[in-house]
Amino acid sequence: MAKLYALIALLLLSLSVMAQTERGADGGIMSQNEDYVRASFVVAEPGQSIYSALGHASLRLECPEHGLDYIFSYEGENVDDNVARFFMGRLQMAVMAIPTQEFLSQYHEEGRGVRQYPLQLPLHVKQRLWQQMDERVQQQPVPYDYMNRGCAVSVLQWIEAACDADSLQYAAWPDFVQEQSRKEIGGDSISNQWQHTILYTIAGGEAEDTQMDPSLKAVVPSLLVRLLHDAQAYGRPLLAPGEQILPSRQQVEQSWFTPTMLGLILLAMSLLNLRLRQGWLAIACMALPMALGLFVCYLVLLSELPCTQWNWLLLPLNPLPLLLWRWRRQWALPYAALCLVWIVAMLIIPQQLVDPLHLLLAATMAVSVLTFSRR
Repeated sequence: MAKLYALIALLLLSLSVMAQTERGADGGIMSQNEDYVRASFVVAEPGQSIYSALGHASLRLECPEHGLDYIFSYEGENVDDNVARFFMGRLQMAVMAIPTQEFLSQYHEEGRGVRQYPLQLPLHVKQRLWQQMDERVQQQPVPYDYMNRGCAVSVLQWIEAACDADSLQYAAWPDFVQEQSRKEIGGDSISNQWQHTILYTIAGGEAEDTQMDPSLKAVVPSLLVRLLHDAQAYGRPLLAPGEQILPSRQQVEQSWFTPTMLGLILLAMSLLNLRLRQGWLAIACMALPMALGLFVCYLVLLSELPCTQWNWLLLPLNPLPLLLWRWRRQWALPYAALCLVWIVAMLIIPQQLVDPLHLLLAATMAVSVLTFSRR
């Protein structure tokens, strides 16, 4: 890393000398060598892991004359190797400068395509952007925050910070961005049903806020492409046409066994057990909803993971039935009624914040508790 910083310092010194040239009316450097530094917005397609389900956004900065070519990206610790620490909210993340070929090799191994969009910015702005990114690389790691410090939101903030005041103009945000929450925007971009259900189970609290600044809702790289495509910077389009720099080799296959099918099976078993009244069958039906309730309760009450301050799943799915099991005859009917009211409310409210699996698990819990209360 020390060698990297030295190279970047040399580059910035060279750029500082060039920056002494005369500037035009738009603040850009009047130079025929605007390509001395190249800046690009880089987007990687979604992956198979839940933490890569939205894709990834980063910046590529190049200085061909000095042989410098780096990807600047928010990178976190490997979630696969630190699952427990991830759900505890203890993982760290930091801005890193990664040689572009090394960056691309990681996505090549996963078969994920990568596309870049050149940023049509004046040389002095690209110089400032590189200097600011170099400063961010030297900052200390921060807690892993996939919502508030997400890759797409961060790239947007980096570009804005480098541009001069009033030099960057956006087109109107799409209506759905104004109306939806980050949770819904992120969920709508995920086609894998299991990833969608996991995201909707974990994210709550701030992720469900619809009133925040729309720029903070740009959690999906493909949405940021739409925004920047229509943006103007220094009197010209901000993004040049994109180019594929790494082809996709992913084999995207949807599992035939969906979360909804799992929920239907459990609900059917619990309804059958109303007639059979088998204790072991009722316990089997309740195992998954109870485990999910304990997990969500942990996220809300104990975890430091961002956007887990509250979750509507806690109303039907929580550890109280387990703790108060001895008195189930007294609370079984009110609990079943609560589950029914919750299901109806989730079906009729304008913004759906749950998946079908969650509704079916709530119904399963209600039926199973009623079955046990008769024993």
